[in-house]
Amino acid sequence: MLFISLSLLFIPLAGIQDDEALFAVPFWESLGRQFEIRAFHHGFPLMLISYLGTVKTAIYWILFKFLPPNVWTVRLPMVLAGGLTVFLFYLLAKRVSPFAALCGALLLATDPVFLLTNTFDWGPVALEHLLLVAGCLAAVRFAETKQPKILGLSFFLFGLALWNKALFIWALSGVTVGALLTFKDQFRALLSPRNARIAALAFLLGSFPFILYNIRHSGATLGENARLDTESFARKWLQIKNAANGNALFTFIAEEDYVEPPKPITSGIGRSSLWIHDLLGTRRESGAYYIFGALLVLVPLWRPSNAARFSLIFLLVAATMMILTKDAGGSAHHTILLWPFPVMFSAVALARIPWRWLAALIAVAMVGMNLLVLNQYLYQMERNGAATNFTDALFPIAQELAAFRDRHIYVIDWGIIRSVQLSSRGQFPVRFASDPLMTDTPDEIERTQLNAMLTDPQGVFVGHVKSREAFVGVGERLARYAGAHGFRREVISTITDSNGRPVFEVFRFERM
Repeated sequence: MLFISLSLLFIPLAGIQDDEALFAVPFWESLGRQFEIRAFHHGFPLMLISYLGTVKTAIYWILFKFLPPNVWTVRLPMVLAGGLTVFLFYLLAKRVSPFAALCGALLLATDPVFLLTNTFDWGPVALEHLLLVAGCLAAVRFAETKQPKILGLSFFLFGLALWNKALFIWALSGVTVGALLTFKDQFRALLSPRNARIAALAFLLGSFPFILYNIRHSGATLGENARLDTESFARKWLQIKNAANGNALFTFIAEEDYVEPPKPITSGIGRSSLWIHDLLGTRRESGAYYIFGALLVLVPLWRPSNAARFSLIFLLVAATMMILTKDAGGSAHHTILLWPFPVMFSAVALARIPWRWLAALIAVAMVGMNLLVLNQYLYQMERNGAATNFTDALFPIAQELAAFRDRHIYVIDWGIIRSVQLSSRGQFPVRFASDPLMTDTPDEIERTQLNAMLTDPQGVFVGHVKSREAFVGVGERLARYAGAHGFRREVISTITDSNGRPVFEVFRFERM
C-alpha cells in the first residue's frame, strides 16, 4: 500500500512518453509480417520489436475494451504490478527472516528509481520485475513442496519474462548461476529427468511466441542485438551507482530548478512536498550505494547466508552481461533490471547484524532517505514540471490535434506520435515524417516525399520547438527546403507545458 500510494502521487504529473505508449501500437496499426503471425484471417503480433514482446499489449487489449486510454488507465495497472512485486518479494525474503522481509519490502517500496520506472513504465520493466520475483518465489516453493506443478509455474513465468523482454536473459543467467553455486546440494536432490522435462516444457510454453518469432526470422533477436561492448564500463557503472542512490531520473523525468520559469505550487500534496523540501533541504541521493558497499565489506556478517550469496552472484552475472552488451546498460530502465536483488542483499545483511536495534535504525534511516529523494522528485515535478519527453504538454497537444481529424498530420520529430495516437485510440490521421529531414542533402526519393507533404492541401505539420527537438535540426531543414521551393511557414498554434514553456508547434505551409 505504501508503494501504490507513493506511485499515485506521480501518475498525473507527466505526459505519456512515446516508449511508454509503444505497447499499444498494434491497437491501431499492423506491425507487418515480420512481427505478426496470421491465424483465422487475422494478424496476431508476437513482438513489438526484435527484443520486446507483446505480453503487455495482450493485457491492455483486454483492459481497453472496458476502459478508455488515459494517463490513469495506462499507469495504474503497472503500479499495481509493482505493488504485487513488492508483496511477492516480501514472501521471498520471509524465507530468511521476518525482519529481513519487512526491511526489504520497505526498502523496495520506497526505492526511488524502482518506484518511478514502474510508475512511468517506458522501459518497460514492471512486468519483468513481477515475473522474475514470482518465478523465483515459485522455484523456492517447489524446493519446499516438491510439487511438479509449482516447478512448471516457475519456469513458465521465466519463459513469459523472456518473451516480454529478451533482456531477461541477464536475470535468467544470474538466477541460474546463483542457484547452481549457492544451492548445489538442493539442486542435485531435485534434478531428475521428469523435473527437467517439466521445466523445459513450461519454459518453452511461456516463451513460445518469442521462440516462434526467432525461428521464422533466423534468430533475429540475437543477430540484431548481441554486440560486445568493452569500452563503456565507467559510464555504465555510473548508471548503476545513480540507480542505487536514487538520482538517476533527475533531468530525465523531473525538470531541474535551473529551467525557468517555475510555477506556483497550489495543490495540497505539492505544498506538503514544498514544506518538507524547505524544512530538510534538497535531497537528491539516498546513499544506498555507499551503505551497500559498507555491508559488502562486512563479509563475516553475510557469508553464512545463502540468500546474500545468491543475491551477489546474481548481481555479478547479470551486471557483467549488461555492461558487456552494446547499446544496453547506459540508462536507468536497463540498470533497474538488476533489482530487487541489491535490496535483497542489503536486507539480509542488515538482518544478520547481531544488535537488532542497530539494524532497525539503519533500515529506518535508509527508508527515510528514500522518501526524501522521492519528495525531491515530487517537489521538482510540482514546481518545474516533467522533463523532456515526459512533458505534460503532451496532454494539450492531443486535444489540439483533435481539431485536425479531417486533415493529414505530419509529425516531424520523435516523442509525439505514439502518445497522441494512444489518447485517440489511433484515430488521428498522423504520419511519421522525419525520415527525409535527417540529412541536409535529401536524395531524390526524400525530395519527392518532401514535395508531396508541402503540396498537400490537407497537410498540417507538428514538431517540437527548436530547443526541444529530439532529432536536432529537423524543423530548420524543413523550413529551409520549403523556403527554397516557394513555401512560407505559418504557425497555427504553439503548445506550452504547465509552466508556460513552449514545447510543440502546429504549423502549415503556404505558397509565397
